[in-house]
Amino acid sequence: MGANEKLIQSVESWRNIVEINAKNDTLNAFADAIVSSSPDIDKTSGWALGAAGAIAGLIITNIDKLAKFFDIAEIKILLVALIISILCGLAQKLLASLCAVHLKVKEVTSVKLKEILTVFESSESSITEMATEHKLDIVVEFDIEAVMQRFVEISPFYIKWLIKKESYKSMADPEYSPKKVLATFYRQNLWVFLQTISFVSFIMFSVLFL
Repeated sequence: MGANEKLIQSVESWRNIVEINAKNDTLNAFADAIVSSSPDIDKTSGWALGAAGAIAGLIITNIDKLAKFFDIAEIKILLVALIISILCGLAQKLLASLCAVHLKVKEVTSVKLKEILTVFESSESSITEMATEHKLDIVVEFDIEAVMQRFVEISPFYIKWLIKKESYKSMADPEYSPKKVLATFYRQNLWVFLQTISFVSFIMFSVLFL
């Protein structure tokens, strides 16, 4: 293989890596943009969750008074509808927390790494310039994989297992991260939908039983 062919092969490999990274970064950006609405959905669900909890408490504390207007079976149905709504609200809140953690960690990591790399590149440039000027055999390298490996080592054992598991899946499938966070977000929406249906059912049953 000639020098020209080797150069073409190297450039093509570089091009392929750049294209793959651009596609993956764009996919992650789309996923994060959609998931960014998770806190707003959680806030709306939180209002319904609070209302359902307050109403359930009022029904339980005033069950003797409500017995004058509703049968015991009807009161049980109303409470079941509220309890289902509350459980769905709690389930969505857990998933909303996972989405919030994903976005926060990604945001902080991105900002911090940008600051670190800016300082490193500036220092690297100065050291390289001085080494070249004085003909010193000095190379400055930043091995982020070694840093990540050290991070895993200093983590608790159960976090080590989780990080290794997630890292393996991410390496096997570059789209694993956006797929996972989107699945979490859509499950959150499903629980919000079920929460809404249960709460609306409570209102409808209340009207029908009167």
